[in-house]
Amino acid sequence: MNFKQCIIFREIARTKNFTKAANNMYLTQSAVSHAVKDLEEEAGTQLFERLHRSVKLTPAGELFLREIQPIIEEFESVEAHLPNLEKRPPIKIASCITYAQTELPQLLRRFTEKYPEASFNVQVFPASDSIARLERGEVDVAFIEGHVLQPAFEAKKIADYRLCVVAAADAVEEELSFEELMQWPLLLRERGSAVREAFESIAVLQGFKLFPTWESIDSQALISAIKAGFGLSVLPYRLVKEELTQGRLKEIKIADWQLTNDISVLVRKSRYQPKMLADFWEMLQPLN
Repeated sequence: MNFKQCIIFREIARTKNFTKAANNMYLTQSAVSHAVKDLEEEAGTQLFERLHRSVKLTPAGELFLREIQPIIEEFESVEAHLPNLEKRPPIKIASCITYAQTELPQLLRRFTEKYPEASFNVQVFPASDSIARLERGEVDVAFIEGHVLQPAFEAKKIADYRLCVVAAADAVEEELSFEELMQWPLLLRERGSAVREAFESIAVLQGFKLFPTWESIDSQALISAIKAGFGLSVLPYRLVKEELTQGRLKEIKIADWQLTNDISVLVRKSRYQPKMLADFWEMLQPLN
């Protein structure tokens, strides 16, 4: 087994196609097939299941990919930094919207006060996109809403926040039952977001299905629609705290209901972490 074979194997696993992998790597299909054949002979088992127009990993292939992925990523990281070894690369961060809009800027400021040479590259994504980018090695750290239990990641819960039901400032309702809440037009975050999934799970447990009249990946768009009187929304309290304090929105209490969501930070379990990333990880204290 050599490093080139591992790179070829990973590209086939990504594209699920020998020809596409060969084209992407500027190799002949024969060279790609030969590399896989040598790997399978050395492993003593089949790593890909050949389908009509694609391939998929066998269980042995999935295990092999998990084993080589951290090694490839470490090599590629060193390769990328080789021309600029005298410079400190930025810590690449993927963050969920809620944390990016509230606590992340202050967290990064505290870290740069302690380590003035530190720099960051921050991108804001839904949790699923952040996790995918962390898996592919495109970011170093991911801040997400909710919990992730994957053996490839080390995780810490670092914060939690309350979800609340908000309405226009002139709404007359002070408190609703959950059943009454379900009768209102609902303005919700997109399916797959942590806020939406947390609320939807509660609704399903109580026998309701959600049919929102508005859906958005942007909480601010929902807030504008709430102010215009189009319905109620469930949003993190920390995102609407100022609007509530200033009287531009109104919180509606839901009888016998309280919902919270967690913020977790993830890094890949790797044999190597740059010192700056290791120091950043150590600063992130888990919430007990």
